[in-house]
Amino acid sequence: MMRRGLVLLVAALATVVGWRLLDGYLSAANLEGPLHGVTYAPWAKDQDPLEGKSSGVWSFLRTAFTDAPAPQVKPRKEQIERDFATLAGKVNYVRTYRTTDGGDVMPAMATKYGLKLVPGAWIYSANEAKQQFGREAGEVNGEETGALIRMANQNPSIERVLVGNENILRWDGEREQRDPNGVSPAQLIREIRNVKRNVKVPVSTAEPWHIWERYPELVREVDYLAVHILPYWDEQSSSTPLEYVKEKIALLRKLYPNKNIVVTEVGWPSNGSARRSPGTGVVKYATPAEQAKNVRDMVAWLRSQNIDTFVVEAIDQPWKAYDLEGKAGGYWGLWNADRQQKFAWSGPIETFPQWISCAAWSLGASVPLMLLFLWRWPRLGAAGQVGFCALLALSASAVVYGASVAAGTYMLASEMVSWAVLAFFLVASLGMALVQALEMAETIWRGRWTREALPAAEMIARQPADRHWPKVSLHLAICNEPPAMVIQTLDSLSQLDYPNFEVIVIDNNTKDPAVWRPVQDYCAQLGERFKFFHFDVMKGFKAGALNYVLSQTAPDAEVIGVIDSDYMVRPDWLKALVPYFDDAKIAYVQAPQDHRDWKGDRFKEMLNWEYAGFFDIGMCLRNEYDAIIQHGTMTLVRRSCMEEMDGWATWCITEDTELGLRLMEKGYGAMYSRERFGHGLTPDHFAGYKKQRFRWAYGAMQIMKAHTGKMLSNQTKLTFWQKYHFVAGWLPWFADALNLIFTWAGLAWVLAVVLPPLFGIKPVGLPPAEFIAPTIGIFVFKLLYSFGLYFDRVRCTFRQSIGASLAGLALTYTVGRAVIYGLATSRLPFMRTPKMDERPTLGMALGMARGEAVLTVLLWLAAIVLWTTNGVINPEARLWAVFMVVQSLPFAAAVYVSVVNALEQMRHARTVFEAAPAAPAQGPAPALQAAQ
Repeated sequence: MMRRGLVLLVAALATVVGWRLLDGYLSAANLEGPLHGVTYAPWAKDQDPLEGKSSGVWSFLRTAFTDAPAPQVKPRKEQIERDFATLAGKVNYVRTYRTTDGGDVMPAMATKYGLKLVPGAWIYSANEAKQQFGREAGEVNGEETGALIRMANQNPSIERVLVGNENILRWDGEREQRDPNGVSPAQLIREIRNVKRNVKVPVSTAEPWHIWERYPELVREVDYLAVHILPYWDEQSSSTPLEYVKEKIALLRKLYPNKNIVVTEVGWPSNGSARRSPGTGVVKYATPAEQAKNVRDMVAWLRSQNIDTFVVEAIDQPWKAYDLEGKAGGYWGLWNADRQQKFAWSGPIETFPQWISCAAWSLGASVPLMLLFLWRWPRLGAAGQVGFCALLALSASAVVYGASVAAGTYMLASEMVSWAVLAFFLVASLGMALVQALEMAETIWRGRWTREALPAAEMIARQPADRHWPKVSLHLAICNEPPAMVIQTLDSLSQLDYPNFEVIVIDNNTKDPAVWRPVQDYCAQLGERFKFFHFDVMKGFKAGALNYVLSQTAPDAEVIGVIDSDYMVRPDWLKALVPYFDDAKIAYVQAPQDHRDWKGDRFKEMLNWEYAGFFDIGMCLRNEYDAIIQHGTMTLVRRSCMEEMDGWATWCITEDTELGLRLMEKGYGAMYSRERFGHGLTPDHFAGYKKQRFRWAYGAMQIMKAHTGKMLSNQTKLTFWQKYHFVAGWLPWFADALNLIFTWAGLAWVLAVVLPPLFGIKPVGLPPAEFIAPTIGIFVFKLLYSFGLYFDRVRCTFRQSIGASLAGLALTYTVGRAVIYGLATSRLPFMRTPKMDERPTLGMALGMARGEAVLTVLLWLAAIVLWTTNGVINPEARLWAVFMVVQSLPFAAAVYVSVVNALEQMRHARTVFEAAPAAPAQGPAPALQAAQ
């Protein structure tokens, strides 16, 4: 009890410390008194002034069907008043952008709350005016400037005005691509002159610093320089934000020493993509702490220079993140969209103040699971207990962190759906990883195995000399199998050291007598213990054949054995395992599948050890809970139980596993021996290996659909742990299906990021890094899980365990497809796994993995495109590119394994050819004679 309490305490403390390490403090300039000014857009959290008329996808779709302008969204007067009340006493000036956005009520409200306005008129391009109003630009701009003139003349508190906002910036487009929503310098100058003629206050237009540098003719027309200095957006600069502001102010002062400078926009976002400088690699982060530090430092310095400064912006505008500036666009406010102040203007800045609440949520989610784990597995080694509790805490923390990010993110309904889907993938993936982690902990740090089968020699030695050995009927179903291979199997069966058995061979659906008659003849030679049946056509595939054999079984047979046609069995197989049937509860006894043809062949070696992992790890653990999976060959079944179950299910292509589950549902038990009593042949080529695993996974889905209702109810005698281990056995296959779906979704997402800009459409944003990083972490954990279990349980070298891991990874695509097909369809034909089938061509190897090869290439191309385009300035795009490469590894493994297979077969073929005797000099070779 004390140890469990200590483990819990260590895990809980580690969780708190881990969260605390995310926190820290930044120093920044302290500011006293109200700010000079802020920019202000009067939109509430639920409003979007560009709704339906942005340059994004919805605008493209709308304008494709109608030329009618979108309905205008109007600001709410009561919202403007609440905002001005919030700003009162904290700022002196409020800069606005359009006279139509509440310009008729703002002057009076500003006066009421002791604020002064710096109003602006929005100058529309011909394209903007047409899209938004269905009118000419001159008419719309006349209304804007006319309203601005009236505001300036009717309100003595208005000390300066602005005509246009970043019009030249949009028109200039770095002189490479003109934005149709921009306005040329000549057009803008005409509007400025018109306003100057009609007002008595200073007039300017707002542009970034480089536009003022580039267009001195514009400088000559204005009364002061209204400058935007936004270091976040300049990915070419490696300066700190404060240094950047200093550099640009110094540049403008040098160029225009007689012009007054007003910084009409300076700020930093509290959320959004990090931005990387391609030249220097310097990364700028958009976080609440970075916003607080940079805004305070920049404003303090500008105040020290007696430069009037407007911080962009007063209140977060979520609509900008949807329509204009990417994610960061919605987070420039000093107050969030719920009108809560984001940071203080003095004192140290805490980088992750929510760490305490996150730690509490993490502990609240993980501690109950830790308690359950420690209560259920009190005797596991301390390392296993600590490790699993740590993974529980880490998994809970990953979910909590994602939730905290989501809580601080403005989202549309479509984005909420996307986040929900990603969250489902994350939680499902973490759950599957935890199931594997529990298996790892139970297997490696288990004190002792309570149901482990006795070694064969010990079991046989324990049997009394006069014991009754029940009759065993061994069933061998074949279909188009090489006769020589089947005869080897029959030879090994004839040498069984068991007093009372029979062997029944059934050949079904083999049309060529030259294939099945040699087997029939050999059975006759072996004597009356061996029976042979042949059917040209038999329904039900292998299950149908075995059901027929069951009807032909000797009446006194008490145990039914099934082996595959390529297995050579040990003589002591039956004597070592039949005694377990002395327990009336035992319905079947299972021994592992093993292989004899893998030495000297790298491909078959990989397969052999991949199979071994299942039999040495998963099956041993399931045996502890009486939940083993019956897998056909090398199985022994109590005959009375088979008859009670009405034999094998012909509707399921994995009839062996389905029968085992039905028996357990009736309350019967099973026994598993890890000892190898039979050795068969591995598939000769990768296609056969894939086909076999497709059949297993597809059959598992058939079983799941047929039995889930019973397993979720109390209609069966299944124990909780039997249900758990059957479900846990299916989860890795579901993980492969989710991985395949996620791969295709990821490729589609990349297309949605890369392609829209080519057509002038706003792209979607990249998935949040909060989901990408845990997914990569889960993949790394699975590799460690695989190697850890192989090191502890499977008697192979490290090199062989790597080969086994590659072989398992190579099946991801196949298993994923099988699960999806299995869920979507009800029946696929039985697919046998060909043996002794060697066709050595490299082209065929690539063909066997063509689906995986295509996905590998697509994922690598997607990674390259993201890395070299968005990734140039967006580190998250590079993280997503890394994720694409990680996603490709299972598919690349399939290509690698198939090539290894082809190379090995080509090597064997060359060895056989070189070892063959030389043909006689005279006359054609026998093969050529036959051809002739």
